[in-house]
Amino acid sequence: MAEFKELKTDFKIPPMLQHDIDGLRAAVTNGELCVDCWQDEIRGSAHGCTGGEDGLTEEQAEAIIDYYCRRRW
Repeated sequence: MAEFKELKTDFKIPPMLQHDIDGLRAAVTNGELCVDCWQDEIRGSAHGCTGGEDGLTEEQAEAIIDYYCRRRW
């Protein structure tokens, strides 16, 4: 099992997305089977948080998805 390390960013992570990242951290740390479900949540939240004044750019969302969702924890 991989050690969970949060992605260091120079941009603010929206609360909804941070909630999903925290859920993934807990699942990885506790060895739960729902890791893939949290990865799906992160993917959806990252795309849902794009645009707007306080939203993520497409590039930022893809960086988050690449880091949290395209790896095996």
